[in-house]
Amino acid sequence: MRLFLLLFIFIQAAQLYSQDTINPRNSHRYLNLKDYKKLLGKTSDSTEFIYRNGDTLVKIPNDFELFGTGYRVEVKYKYKDSAFLSIYKNVVFNLGKGSSDAERMRYWKDDVKIFFDESVPAQHANELMQFAKKASSGIDSLNISRNFLRDKANYIVYYLNRENQTDYEPRIANAKGGYYISWNNKQQIYDGKLKINTSLVKTEKYQLELLKYHFLKSLGHFKSSKKLDCKSYFSSCNSTRELTDIDLELLKYHYSYGVCKGTDLKSFTELTNSMNKKLEADPNARLYVVHYE
Repeated sequence: MRLFLLLFIFIQAAQLYSQDTINPRNSHRYLNLKDYKKLLGKTSDSTEFIYRNGDTLVKIPNDFELFGTGYRVEVKYKYKDSAFLSIYKNVVFNLGKGSSDAERMRYWKDDVKIFFDESVPAQHANELMQFAKKASSGIDSLNISRNFLRDKANYIVYYLNRENQTDYEPRIANAKGGYYISWNNKQQIYDGKLKINTSLVKTEKYQLELLKYHFLKSLGHFKSSKKLDCKSYFSSCNSTRELTDIDLELLKYHYSYGVCKGTDLKSFTELTNSMNKKLEADPNARLYVVHYE
């Protein structure tokens, strides 16, 4: 489904909308639990559930409007300062490089279902899944799981070496390995391949480092930033890395629905500049990003 992202700005003093004007209906409406978490976040103790035909349905808040076969949801704008946004634009849009105008924000909308080829040692598969769990922790719209059936997965991890010579993605050009992802015209990633050539990457430690590095980059076709410490996976350094706080913050922001999805650098910059200026003028301004799906 395509997301059409419109911006609605609500100044608290204006009180342009109330619950009655946004949703005058008396009937209760529900979404399945998976869609609710992706668009509205975690449920709370006051959330109302019903169970129907084996599915968990969640009551929709009053500011959540359905239009035909789709729906509309307002999500509070996620403020970030200029220093963070500069790094984010390096990582997502390759800011400062000649290709930055052509880059777009890309993300996984559906769950990432990983299949490990038999060429990948069990310990390596387990370590990557632990890494993925830590990276996606607290991000409701990014769900990563392991699938033991290849035809049910949308992400394949494999190693190349003398004993395992099947190359599932020859378009990965780097000799030591890398990733290749495919996305649709809405910038939603739907397929991924990750390979490590262990004939060229001899040590197990380096194999694991590359495995985690390429996987994290594949979650958004991410680039690197010279503004980050060398420990960061998103830094421009060629050194041992660890999952830093800024890495997690960048990933969480990227998958937040408090920002526009699938946009280009120009649109993203215009939006964040406009929103942040309004917040500077009025810290109590009520700013929302509205998603139509």
